[in-house]
Amino acid sequence: MRKYILTFTIFILTLLIPSKSHALLDLWFHKMELYDTIENLHINEALSYPESPFDPLVQETFAMDNLKKHYLYVLDIGDEALSSRIHLIRNAKKAIYIQTFIWANDEAGRYVAYELMQAAKRGVKVKIIVDQWRLDKVKELAAFMATAHPNMELKVYSPNANQVSPSKLRLLGELSVKFKQVNQRMHNKIFIVDDKVAITGGRNYENDYYDRGATRNFKDRDVLVVGPIVKDMTSSFMQYWAYKMTVEAKDLVDVQATLKDVDLTKYSEDTEFIQGDVIGALHEQASDPEYIQQTFVDRMYKVNQLRFVYDSPGKNNSLGLSGFSASTAELVKFLEGAKEKIVIQTPYLVLDKSMIKTIKKLRKKNKNLDFLISSNSLAATDSIYAYSFAFKQKKIFLEDLRFRIFELRPVPADIKAMMPLYTKGEEAFEKSQPQRLWSSLNLFDKDENKMESREKHMCIHAKSFVLDDKSVWIGSFNFDPRSTHLNTEVALLIYDPDVAQAVKKNILRDMAPQNSWTIGKKKQVPVLSTFTNTLGDIVRQLPLVDLWPFRYTSSFDLKEDKEQVPFYNNAFYDHYDDVGAFPDVGLSVKEVQIELLKTIGGFAEPLI
Repeated sequence: MRKYILTFTIFILTLLIPSKSHALLDLWFHKMELYDTIENLHINEALSYPESPFDPLVQETFAMDNLKKHYLYVLDIGDEALSSRIHLIRNAKKAIYIQTFIWANDEAGRYVAYELMQAAKRGVKVKIIVDQWRLDKVKELAAFMATAHPNMELKVYSPNANQVSPSKLRLLGELSVKFKQVNQRMHNKIFIVDDKVAITGGRNYENDYYDRGATRNFKDRDVLVVGPIVKDMTSSFMQYWAYKMTVEAKDLVDVQATLKDVDLTKYSEDTEFIQGDVIGALHEQASDPEYIQQTFVDRMYKVNQLRFVYDSPGKNNSLGLSGFSASTAELVKFLEGAKEKIVIQTPYLVLDKSMIKTIKKLRKKNKNLDFLISSNSLAATDSIYAYSFAFKQKKIFLEDLRFRIFELRPVPADIKAMMPLYTKGEEAFEKSQPQRLWSSLNLFDKDENKMESREKHMCIHAKSFVLDDKSVWIGSFNFDPRSTHLNTEVALLIYDPDVAQAVKKNILRDMAPQNSWTIGKKKQVPVLSTFTNTLGDIVRQLPLVDLWPFRYTSSFDLKEDKEQVPFYNNAFYDHYDDVGAFPDVGLSVKEVQIELLKTIGGFAEPLI
C-alpha cells in the first residue's frame, strides 16, 4: 500500500513541480525500483538452493550493532573467482546485479548466463549492464539473454548508432560527430547478490579470466565482500541502470532484427551452456557447502574500514579527452598517503602528463618513496598498443620517476601456484577463439599482440595499489590515460594491514626473478650512450614519429647465486644479465614492428 501511495504522490508532484526539478523525481523512482527489487519479491523456496555458508556472515554483518563490520576474501585465482560467483547466483534470494565491460560467447560466458537464467526462473530479479563497443558475431546470445525471461534484463551502456554492432561506416559517422562520447566507455566490474554480498575487481566474463583460456590466462584480482558496503555498490549500479545512455538491449535496432529473423530456441538447451570438459568439477563444487566453507568462509578477513569508490555515468563533464573524475581524484589522494612504499600491479603502464606531474609531486615530497610496479612484458601482454607507449616512456619511468618495474614472463616458474588448473601443452579449454559480446577499444581490428606467447601463459590483468603494508586499492582502474580520463571505474579501498600485506605478498611473488624480468638501464659505451640518449629524447617528444632504434632500457635476468638489487644500485650489472628489450619475442623484425607502432605517437596516447 505504501508503494502505491508514494507512486500517486510522485505523479501529482510531476504535474506541479517545474521540469527542471524532475531529476529529483527520477531519483525517487529509482529508489522505489530498488525498494521493489530488494524488499518485496516473493521467492519460491522450493526452487532455491540450501542455505549458504555465507549466510551466518550476512546475518552478523547486518546486525544493528555491527554496521561497520565486513568480511572479505581476495580472489587471486580464476577458478575460485568463477566458483564463488556461481555459488552466489545459486543462493540468491531476491536480486542479482552485474555490471561488466566484456561478456564473451565462450564456455565461461555461457555458463554464467545459464546460471543467471535458472535464478530468474526461481523468481530472482536479474539485471545486467554491459558496455558496448563492438559485437563479435554474438548478437544471437545477446538477443536471447535480453528476452530469455521476464525476470532477466540486459542493458547496454552508451550504444553507438543505437546498435550493439554498428557497421564500420556507421561507427565512423558516430566518431565524426561525437568523438568523446564514442570513446567514453564503462569499465566498471560489479557483481551484487541481494544487496548483501558483492564481488568487484578486474574480471569480466570470459574463459581467460577464470583459468580456462587455451593460451592466454589473466592474472587478475577481485575481492568478495559481505557487509553494509554492498549498499554503496548497489547505489552505484542503480545510477548506471537509470542513466539515459544505458539502453535496453532488446530495443536496439540490430537486436530487434535478430529477434525477428533468427531462431533462438537452441539457447534454451542446457547443452548449449554447460560444457562439462571446460567447467569440470566446479559445477558440483559451487553447491558443495564444505568446499565453500573451507575455500572461502574459513579464510575470510574481518575488516572494519572500507570505502567503495565509483565514477558517475559519463565519467566527467569535459568536452575533450581529458578531465579527472571521482576515481582518479580518489586514487591520487590514496597515493598521496604513502610514506615508504607503493606496490602496484597493472596490465598497462602508460602515464599522461597530469599523472606524471602527480608522481613527481609525490617524489618531491618524499624522495625515498619506493615504487614497485608489476606489469606485462611484450611476450605476455594482450595489448601491443599499450605496451608500445609504455616502452616509449620507460626512460621517464626510470630516470624521472624512479619506478622499479618488473615485467611478467609469459610462463612464470610459479605458474602452477598462480593458476592451479595449468597443464602445459594441453588445450582442454576454449576449443576455438571466443566471440566477445563487447571488446576492448579499437576501431577496425582487435587490440591483439601478434608477439604474445602462443603457448598457455599468464597475462597480468589485476589492478591493485598497496600502500605501506597498511591499505590496498583493488578495482578496475588501469594505470593509463583511458582510466584516468575516459573510462568509468570502480574500486574498493581496504584499510587493513592483514589484507594489504596478503595482496602485497601475492604481487611480490609475481615480481620474483623466476616470474618476471627486471627493467633497468642499458649498459652503454659512455660517448655513444650520451649521443643516442640525446637524440632519443628529441624524437621521443615528436607526436607522430618515434623510430630511434637505440633505447635507454632493457630487460634483465638475475644471475645465479646473486641477490636482487634496484636498477640504480652501483652493483646492478654485477647481479643481472641483459636479456634484451623484448625477451621471449625472438625475431628482430618484431622489434621493428613495435617501433613502427609508435608512429601513432602522442595523438593516440589519451585513448590508450
